[in-house]
Amino acid sequence: MKNLNKFFWLGMLALPIIFSSCSKDDQEPKPKSKYETGVFITNEGAFGSANGSVSYYDTEKDSVSNYIFNNENSRDLGDVVQSLAIVGEKGFIQVNASNKIEVVTYKNFKELGVINNLPQVRYLIGLDGNNAYATMWGRGGKVMEINTNTLSITDSIEVGEGPEGLILAQGLVYVANSGGFVTDSIVSVIDPVTNEVLESIWVGDSPRSFVKDVDDNVWVLCYGKIIYDQNWQIIGQTASKLVRINTASNDVTKEIIISETAHPSHLAINPAGTTLYCGGGWGFSGIFAVSVTDDLVPALPLIAGSFYGFNVNPENGNIFALEALTFTENGKLYRYDKDGTELGSYEVGVGPNGAVFK
Repeated sequence: MKNLNKFFWLGMLALPIIFSSCSKDDQEPKPKSKYETGVFITNEGAFGSANGSVSYYDTEKDSVSNYIFNNENSRDLGDVVQSLAIVGEKGFIQVNASNKIEVVTYKNFKELGVINNLPQVRYLIGLDGNNAYATMWGRGGKVMEINTNTLSITDSIEVGEGPEGLILAQGLVYVANSGGFVTDSIVSVIDPVTNEVLESIWVGDSPRSFVKDVDDNVWVLCYGKIIYDQNWQIIGQTASKLVRINTASNDVTKEIIISETAHPSHLAINPAGTTLYCGGGWGFSGIFAVSVTDDLVPALPLIAGSFYGFNVNPENGNIFALEALTFTENGKLYRYDKDGTELGSYEVGVGPNGAVFK
């Protein structure tokens, strides 16, 4: 009996060691996937050259890897990489001139499938985990509904000419109709449950992109219109501006003129939703910071330079600005803090146009 008691107590003493060991193993962090913690950079490439690509900025290593799709899948991505959107565990890459969306698992960038027959596809936004909307200029301008599980087109919605950026607010999807190769001045409002256009909001010439502010207002960047004669000389233009839409009523409640003669293409906002950033695009110099309570754009930019595109990190407010030197050589990524101080510069692909944060 004494021996049995001894073994009993020895067993009881060993139990905490066993459980402690199991608990320690369970708490060990899982190894990170190859592309899990960084930022993706979309590079258009040169039109007609099929050299569009995606680069990856590794935040831990402070370094860039280029042509990650090509390297992971042993083939080219396609002609003009317009944008990339992360929906769940998948990355949707809109390849504009190739009229397709390439779908990958974003953590390792391995191909999952291709969605074809999307003429001049532009941007994509996830809706509910099972569906997404993608804009395309082809066929008169449409928003296509895509099942993100089966990677199939399930519906099409007629909007305005040249639909561009999208944003989800108050359960509705706002679509900027840029005009494409003509002129449009309308934001379409879609109910994603019924796929019906509920309203058309006049905002100004060539709306391009959206952000949502701290008060749940939607701001849209209107590029403005440039009128050319038969010799491509400018004979007229309309102002670029920032327009605020109250999403409770869909009324336009504020307009801020950016410039009568300069036309930025990109809009972003800081993590707090209180400061707008506008700039980027051919012929526009600098990135400007504008408070949502301001009535004027500052005379001087926060960041000087000619950038093809830029985006703002939604976690820390750092600004990722992209320079397309030419469309025959690699471009550059510049990182800035929220005050405009440069943090680093890196070589990326040809024609970089945007940064995508997970």
